[in-house]
Amino acid sequence: MLIPISLRSPKGQTRVQIEDDATLGELVALIQTTTELGEFTLKYGYPLKSLDISPSLRGNSIKDLKLRGEAIIVAPVETAPPVPAQPAPEPFKPKGIEPDETSLEWAKRGGYIVLRVMPDDNSCMFTALGGAIGLENPSRILRNQVAEYILNHPDKYNKAILGDDPQRYTTRMRQMDTWGGAIELSILSDIYNIEISSIDVKTLRIDRFGEGKSNRVIILYSGIHYDRIAFCMDLSYPVEVDVTRWPIEDEEVLDRARQLAQRLQNLHYYTDTTDFVIKCEICNWIGQGTREAAKHEKETGHSRFGEMQITD
Repeated sequence: MLIPISLRSPKGQTRVQIEDDATLGELVALIQTTTELGEFTLKYGYPLKSLDISPSLRGNSIKDLKLRGEAIIVAPVETAPPVPAQPAPEPFKPKGIEPDETSLEWAKRGGYIVLRVMPDDNSCMFTALGGAIGLENPSRILRNQVAEYILNHPDKYNKAILGDDPQRYTTRMRQMDTWGGAIELSILSDIYNIEISSIDVKTLRIDRFGEGKSNRVIILYSGIHYDRIAFCMDLSYPVEVDVTRWPIEDEEVLDRARQLAQRLQNLHYYTDTTDFVIKCEICNWIGQGTREAAKHEKETGHSRFGEMQITD
């Protein structure tokens, strides 16, 4: 009988199959061929635990390891450095935060809770969530799914809930420069059957969309921007080997993510949306706070905004 296994390595995520009576050595050889790595460590399960692949154990059967359906993280050792990540768009950097301030060591689990900063392109929420659930170029996919869900559930998502006619609302949401928020997070939680825990940097409040699901992802909200929370074993590893989903029973990871949010709060990694000055990037309208921005969007259909930096 074949055992399906998901591998996450610097080359990305792939699925393999191996006979259930195979040896550990045969599994290691399969991973070497699939990932093109010579030396690596393996971790799997929730919370992550190491899979001992010492040469003396490679003659053992893998049957008792219960790997069916597991996701195994393949991390290169120092003699085989990871493949460099592709250059990313210019990230969002409010208040001049430094990269080394966006991680928190988690020695108990042998790695770090990290903030994966999303590009400042008006699709940050979709990018943050899409990456957490394993989608490539997720913005257009998730926008279309949200729009279809709204139109297919007119009793639940009507004008009173959306603040606009559903057809107009979904037309705007399909546009790549329209911000997403709580409504979209709630819908995507239903579509992907996953709890989305959103941590507000300013207040450290945790908003849970889709409570009662079996797994969760964690994102961070800093006023006008969303980023992704992830776990990695080494800060030099590419984001493709991040862990971004946890069982709902794992409250410890949520506590650790909140600790990282508190560090970012102390660094003022947030925008106070009650009084910040905002500018429409389409018509150069200037207003104050998200309420005025929402009113301007409703009146004009313009949805591209940016925070204005006021200097003395």
